[in-house]
Amino acid sequence: MPEVQPRRPRPPRSPRPFDAERDRSSRRLPFGPVGMAVLGIVGVVLLALVVTFFVRQSHDGEALPGTEVVGRSLAGQDARQIRRTLEPVLSAERRLRLEAGSDTIRLTPASAGYSVDVPATARAAVQAGRDGILAGIPGTLAGLVSSRDVPVDDAFDERLLTRAVAKVAGQVDEDPYPGALEIDPDTRKVTTSISRPGRQVDREALARRIKAEVRAGERGPIAVPLEVVPAVPAGRLTELADDATEYLETPLRITFAASGVKPYVLGAGEQAKLLALEGREGGRSARLGVDDKQLAALVERVAEHVDRPAKDATLSADARGPKAEAGKDDVSWTPVPADVSVAEKAQAGRALDQADLEKAIRSAVRKGTHTVRADTKTTEPEITTAAAEKVDSEIGTFTTPYVAGQPRVTNIQQMARTIDGTEIAPGEQFSLNGLTGERTKEKGYVEAPFIADNKIEPSVGGGVSQFSTTMYNAAYFAGLQLDTHQPHSLYIDRYPPGREGTLNYPDIDLKWTNDTDAPILVRTAYDDEGVTVTLYGDNGGRKVKATAGPREKVDGGDFAITVTRTVTYPDGRVVRQPFTTRYENENTDSE
Repeated sequence: MPEVQPRRPRPPRSPRPFDAERDRSSRRLPFGPVGMAVLGIVGVVLLALVVTFFVRQSHDGEALPGTEVVGRSLAGQDARQIRRTLEPVLSAERRLRLEAGSDTIRLTPASAGYSVDVPATARAAVQAGRDGILAGIPGTLAGLVSSRDVPVDDAFDERLLTRAVAKVAGQVDEDPYPGALEIDPDTRKVTTSISRPGRQVDREALARRIKAEVRAGERGPIAVPLEVVPAVPAGRLTELADDATEYLETPLRITFAASGVKPYVLGAGEQAKLLALEGREGGRSARLGVDDKQLAALVERVAEHVDRPAKDATLSADARGPKAEAGKDDVSWTPVPADVSVAEKAQAGRALDQADLEKAIRSAVRKGTHTVRADTKTTEPEITTAAAEKVDSEIGTFTTPYVAGQPRVTNIQQMARTIDGTEIAPGEQFSLNGLTGERTKEKGYVEAPFIADNKIEPSVGGGVSQFSTTMYNAAYFAGLQLDTHQPHSLYIDRYPPGREGTLNYPDIDLKWTNDTDAPILVRTAYDDEGVTVTLYGDNGGRKVKATAGPREKVDGGDFAITVTRTVTYPDGRVVRQPFTTRYENENTDSE
């Protein structure tokens, strides 16, 4: 076996010298200074994340803390609650109050062109501060210590805003008072009163103010920014007084384009009433002008001097005396030739162009001139000679009977005299009340029975419904356009049932229109037995037939009847016009 050598003992190690720096480093934390900083930041971020998460979770679907719109805190409100909060504040229909001195003007934001989307604003408020987890942390946390303002989703229509501001200005602006001319009628000495300053709206400033107040959710009052408009300087007023004095020295002469009209001359007295001061350049200056009311009155006087009314052609035809009573049931009528002549030919008229003359006089005074030329217009008659010459037929006539000596007969005959000779131009409407007016004792009417509310009562002019019925039937068989008529409530046996009409001033009238190309001449006649109305014209040969249906019993009344008017025109066209009348009772000795 090999021999094992004994191990030699190692010499003891000498202790290492003490190193303080090394000792301190051996006791440091494992991350070092940078690591500690990073660790701190991470901790803060984690804490912020936790807080942000907690805040967002606790306000899920709601506005975060610190959220405001137009200064209203919305924290904790969902979109629906936010809408309820903002709608009365931001409504485009809320009333705004504007104040200009002592004047108050009201308008709505909508009228100033404002529109707002409250639902979109509410959604934006709920979303505010939630832009991602990391990116939105500052926004979420900031709301815990401060507010975040969410802009309103709105807009202004500049065109409507400008219009609204102009409307306010129209109510508020005041031109300076230029003063007034004071003219002594004896000496013609001219003086002026003192001018006063005016005011006007600073429109651009007002538009900015309205925008700011509306968008802030305010209702006013909004102070309207005003600028002072200076008065007319005293020196200028003195110059104008001298101008007026000079103008009065020469008469104002108005001549006319129409031949045969003498000039109209205004002396100093009339001119003194006419002259006035007019503001210029927004009231900052003034000039010699005219008083509007005095100018209008002057032009009216000149018109009386110039105007000549047109004259209608007049017709002449014999008044047909009362004939046998017309049938009450089926009746036919065809126009018959008649001897009608033109008594007077039509004449054109002349009328002053008043608007043109006003402009001309105003311009002359402003320029300091004294000659004005006025234009006139030709006015045409409503009934021309050519149209009158077409009248050659008796197109409609009707007679109704009465018992002589009754008061009602006096009224019927008085109305007949009033209407006799009336001419209705083509296209013109005949109105019985319009021509006769209210029936009064001064006009020759007397008291007589009258139907009112199904009762017989005395009334001045009672009985004239018989003339209305007579006229109605004449127009009926002439085939004319029937516009307005009202049957009696009680049946009166002297009239054809279903073809009669009552009359009362002013609410119940008889109206028909001349729908022919020729004028219509109305002639009336009466005697002790009845009254007749005859219409002369040219209806082209219209043929008319009245067909009465059976009398039908009605509950709570007397009877109802339908009468059909059939009008056959020369071109073969046929028009049927049924009319139903209901009567309550029969009356044989009234109206």
